[in-house]
Amino acid sequence: MNSAKFAFYYMLSLVTLIIISLSFGNILFEMINKFFPDIAKTIYYYSDSPIKGAISGILIATPIFYFVMNKIYKSLKSGELKKDSSVRRWLTYFILFVSSVVVIGSLIAILNNFLDGALTVNSVLKILTVLFIAALIFGFYFYDIKRGDFKDYKINAIFFYISLALISAAFISSFFLIDSPQESRNRKLDDKILSDFNTIKFAIDNYYNENEKLPQNLNDVESKIIKPYNGSLDYEYEITGDKKYKLCAEFMSSNLEKIKTYSDNNWKHDKGYQCIEKEVDIYNKVIY
Repeated sequence: MNSAKFAFYYMLSLVTLIIISLSFGNILFEMINKFFPDIAKTIYYYSDSPIKGAISGILIATPIFYFVMNKIYKSLKSGELKKDSSVRRWLTYFILFVSSVVVIGSLIAILNNFLDGALTVNSVLKILTVLFIAALIFGFYFYDIKRGDFKDYKINAIFFYISLALISAAFISSFFLIDSPQESRNRKLDDKILSDFNTIKFAIDNYYNENEKLPQNLNDVESKIIKPYNGSLDYEYEITGDKKYKLCAEFMSSNLEKIKTYSDNNWKHDKGYQCIEKEVDIYNKVIY
């Protein structure tokens, strides 16, 4: 028996199992947050980066996990890997140990959020999610370590189809919670514009507080403004009142419905060429 080879198989199965379990759990957590939102605990500015990471994790780790497990069980069936071998028993219990640590850590985090004021329904559903995933993992591996015959693949087939169906359902559902790659790119381009707008506003505010008037054009505050991301986008600046002005640019998306950043909340815009009006902030001058 090649102990090093099977140790590699089991350790790789452990790594991919953890990635799949955490990714699957994160998707379910995001679904719970969507349908049972907790206003007191949910971050106001939503980011879909965690769920995109979960999608990537499932997409990469799932085929590797099933491939490795198939290699292990073919070796058990052929007798190349003995069911009572120390490598198999030690590493199976090690998988159960690591899984236990992850489950305990997840439950502690959820319970801590609940004690800190998280919504009861939200917390209970997340606890049930963790326990459900743990039941699947522990149920299979405890059965596996005690089973005596590896000629019958019935239990393996049941586990394979149930787990694959659950993972596939979560994977497909996750795409309803995120933007498409093109939408994400458009958002990033618009975020750069809003970042520049924030810089421009700060420069205009400083100029007004120093000179008690608005700059006639952006050249007056050019030294304090970060240039556009590609050097080809022009921002329009127009004075609309004693303390009011507007900044205009071409936006690739709209942030009227989805608020994901602080800038989204302060610079509301639709898709296309948009002008956003602002008023300068007057700073309190310190008199010595």
